[in-house]
Amino acid sequence: MSDEARDWVWEHSQSKGVARLVMLAIAEAATGPELWAVAGSTWLMKRTSASRNSVLEATRKMLAAGELSEVPGVLSNHLHPVYILPKAIGYVPAEEPAADAWPPPYRDVPTTQERAECSDPEDPEYWRDADEVRRITAERIAAHARKLTG
Repeated sequence: MSDEARDWVWEHSQSKGVARLVMLAIAEAATGPELWAVAGSTWLMKRTSASRNSVLEATRKMLAAGELSEVPGVLSNHLHPVYILPKAIGYVPAEEPAADAWPPPYRDVPTTQERAECSDPEDPEYWRDADEVRRITAERIAAHARKLTG
């Protein structure tokens, strides 16, 4: 259930800044068809890397906006409030076509040096096929990761 709740927050919530992070944290913890989640301020502070005042203010804003609701008279075993995401209940995300994780088979993005050496980058001879683009991309990602990690 939390996938749908998290998707609802990304797509429909009016929250911004820390409030968006608080909503996403609660949405990830949401369970059941009622999308309930136990979320104490300390846990939210840790999850969002925000101060207690920021988390409490964000929670108040979302409660006032009706995007978050505290279940009255219900506390967790550790006396944390139990929230629900009322506007996300029953939300079904629109199905989107799966995105290919690799670049499309048009052409590889040329480096600055390649751009300087190529007389006409629109020339089909300059284009590369998808497998070559994937190979080059994977090599560049691996090289960059090695560079960053030493």
